[in-house]
Amino acid sequence: MGLDDLVRRRLLRPHVADRAEVRSLLLAALRRCEDASNPSVHAETRLEQAYHAVLSCALVALRVKGYRPGRGAGIHDLTLQTLAETLQLEPERIDYYQALRRQRHQCLYEGFRALTDADVNEAVGEARRLVGETISWLHNHHSRVAPDDLPDVIS
Repeated sequence: MGLDDLVRRRLLRPHVADRAEVRSLLLAALRRCEDASNPSVHAETRLEQAYHAVLSCALVALRVKGYRPGRGAGIHDLTLQTLAETLQLEPERIDYYQALRRQRHQCLYEGFRALTDADVNEAVGEARRLVGETISWLHNHHSRVAPDDLPDVIS
């Protein structure tokens, strides 16, 4: 289902993004990647920060394309799904981000879930990758809102 169809179903709303908004969301994503990379922080918190970095990127792409999520249940799920159309991500990557969303939900709302360092490190790596891709996409396709004063993308 296309983004315009989601507007007709009131799952998305029209939106005009500006550079300050995009910059703010990207800085939040960068800070979250930095926090997620801190080994002295608990694994659950690191995973949550990586997830929120991914979600921030999905929001940037959606807003730059002229939309923002509506309100109600399932908005995170929907926002991640729009990455297929906004950033043209492969289904496997979106599936990974959805799995990350479910892991984060389980840790946050259903109590402790043992996370391995490998799980967390993969989430952090994927979040960093998406932040870098989002910034490149902005500069290549939406330069009018692409911030030019961001710190270097985390390696």
